[in-house]
Amino acid sequence: MSNDPQITARFEDLFDTLDTDGDQAVTWADYQRLVNRYLTGYGMEASAPRAVAIQEAYESLWGTLVRTSAEVRLNREQFVDAMREATEDRSRWNTAEAVAEAVFDLLDGDADGTISQEEFLVYAKALGAREEDALQRFAHVDTDGDGDMSREEFVQSARLYLFGDDVDSPGGFVFGVV
Repeated sequence: MSNDPQITARFEDLFDTLDTDGDQAVTWADYQRLVNRYLTGYGMEASAPRAVAIQEAYESLWGTLVRTSAEVRLNREQFVDAMREATEDRSRWNTAEAVAEAVFDLLDGDADGTISQEEFLVYAKALGAREEDALQRFAHVDTDGDGDMSREEFVQSARLYLFGDDVDSPGGFVFGVV
């Protein structure tokens, strides 16, 4: 398992983002709070198809993380180790990409297959990000510079965040890191 300090720092940031109750552990309840922020930010009922897709994607991701541990409550070290295992086992990549796909569908409010700056700003606001930071991330992910994020650009940013070497990858926003 890789012990790259940059990867460790990235996953520790994700831990800090998810541990919203400050109990020094990540549990399913922390992921559920993230899902609830999405639903509240979009004024969406939990039964809406896009809400169900987000819920199921995060439940699957959580299941992937806890299958690497006997715990259902992961402290910082356990969480980082579980993330490392999940990202180094290519058979688990589809689970993380399913989260990115579901989040993309949530953001693509007009279902045109792209995310505009305006759509991205709604998401950033739901996560509590500053508009300036959100616009900077948007520009970084919009690799072809056409003013919209394609599904491919969005999912690729999530891949690079989880599996890439660029510690400054902006794809953490896919998983709630603002």
